[in-house]
Amino acid sequence: MNNSPLWSPQDVAERFVDALGSGDYEIAEQLLAKGVEYRRTGGRPLKGRAAVARHFRWHARTRVAMQAVLLSSEQVGRAAVTERVTALVYGPLRIQFQVRGRFEVECGRIVAWRDEVEPVAVLRAAARAVAGVVYAPARPTFPRAAI
Repeated sequence: MNNSPLWSPQDVAERFVDALGSGDYEIAEQLLAKGVEYRRTGGRPLKGRAAVARHFRWHARTRVAMQAVLLSSEQVGRAAVTERVTALVYGPLRIQFQVRGRFEVECGRIVAWRDEVEPVAVLRAAARAVAGVVYAPARPTFPRAAI
């Protein structure tokens, strides 16, 4: 009997990023293990599916939309490494920056998720976002998805 999961770690990570990018937080939540640990640059770690789901619901409740487009992904053992562009959008304000994610997957669920961002890139993105509010052509746009 074959007990291997239906999706590889790379498949799970790609579907997860796609769900986040489209605002489908219910699907994203289902791809997380109960004891998932989420670490991000500059933020405190979130432990457990419920804590990460609260973070997702914050975006759903507020008018700050989170969008993402996957640029690349590769599988490294039981983990997947992704490169994506993430945008936090509030009306005409669009803060867009590149994120490197690492997803450790067991039995088709994400057990550990780490997002790394260059703080200087986020500062540049914020400055460009403010410029884009005043001058619309300066507003960043998403690159085409590579995957």
